[in-house]
Amino acid sequence: MSWQLHRVDDRLIHGQLVIAWGHVYHPQRIVVVDDASAENEWERDLLASAAPDAEVRVRTVAEAAREYAAEAGAGGGAFLLVPDLATALALVEAGAAVPRFNLGGLHYAPGKDKINDYIYLDTADRRAARALIERGVALEVQDVPASRAQSLTALDPLIATA
Repeated sequence: MSWQLHRVDDRLIHGQLVIAWGHVYHPQRIVVVDDASAENEWERDLLASAAPDAEVRVRTVAEAAREYAAEAGAGGGAFLLVPDLATALALVEAGAAVPRFNLGGLHYAPGKDKINDYIYLDTADRRAARALIERGVALEVQDVPASRAQSLTALDPLIATA
């Protein structure tokens, strides 16, 4: 069963993920892939405390790529979270066979264009998105399970020219 959700969200573990997605899928494990968080004990502890009903593992990109296939065959369910499209791409390039990413929150920052209320992209994001798509990874925009998933390319035609 394992991988239930592969999500790109700059907030990583937060209420929407734990409540909306968690109550639908009931993951036993949440794997956060973020080099900076993996190297910071305080951030690891904070992330673990944000999801009391699941085991939280905070991994570097390299660690997560090495462990990806084993987790895919593990019992129970798991979520995989990355903070941005660059990390998603690095994970895939490192060997994780991720079939799709749910884009749930890439929020405003200077230089980013609004795609919808919760997705903002800049040129680097679009390049990473295009590279993921070229590697066969589907990118779907959906903030909560009750909303309809939409292809990122349908929402942002600039992905094709990034």
